[in-house]
Amino acid sequence: MLLEKQPVKEIARSVAIQTFINSAAPISGTSAIHPRPSIQRRMNMEERMLDELKYLISYPKDFREDRKYPLVLFLHGAGYRSESTDRLKKNSSFNNILQRQDERGYIFIAPLCHRGTWYEWMPVLIRLVESYRKLPYVEETRIHLTGISMGGYGTWTLASLRPHWFASAMPVCGGGIGGFAMNLVDLPIRAFHGLRDVIVDPFESLQMVKAVNMQGGYAELILFPECGHNCFRAVYGDEKNYDWFLSFTADPDKFSDIDPSTAVFNNKAGF
Repeated sequence: MLLEKQPVKEIARSVAIQTFINSAAPISGTSAIHPRPSIQRRMNMEERMLDELKYLISYPKDFREDRKYPLVLFLHGAGYRSESTDRLKKNSSFNNILQRQDERGYIFIAPLCHRGTWYEWMPVLIRLVESYRKLPYVEETRIHLTGISMGGYGTWTLASLRPHWFASAMPVCGGGIGGFAMNLVDLPIRAFHGLRDVIVDPFESLQMVKAVNMQGGYAELILFPECGHNCFRAVYGDEKNYDWFLSFTADPDKFSDIDPSTAVFNNKAGF
């Protein structure tokens, strides 16, 4: 259900029970897609490709194929679209997640959207996640999804299409399709937005959180009153968000390649 647009403060009040207002200031050709991990991973992050989608992958320190690891998937924003992954490697959010990899012990994947938006790449993203979730060293019940701005929209969308594949989702300054909120009722979601954001209206996050909760879910929203579009600096710089994000485990009994509730969406969009 799409919500009629209302002032941000009015929407925030209407979901106050399930919304957290955070007053903290912001921190100023197809190739093989999963060959054996390189032992030199820490020296040289691996760049791979699925169809036309490049992506970076990094493994935690002392990685072993006979162990299982959580997986974190990060979708970047529109400002980092490029033919090369060099710009993505300089992204502050990307590096914040990467810097915590060894301590928290997850595999980290960051695809590169070199044209268009993440919506156009959904079929490839779905195949990418599907290929990794079945690998023996990936803990299938602990795949976590996050993204910023355009990647925040991508996070909401990918989570809506394959909700049972993910243990948690953390969309930052993004938005989604309210009509598919029913798909997200079982997924732990913590969304973030700066109230002073003039690039992506905070209403986008507010609408999605309210839509999910109206369907019986429990999505959280953290708003930064003094922050604009760059609230992602505060989000990925806060250890408490990693504690929350990585604490969840998906229910294997609910795994599904095609969620029946997305059947219409799948038929229209080819997913």
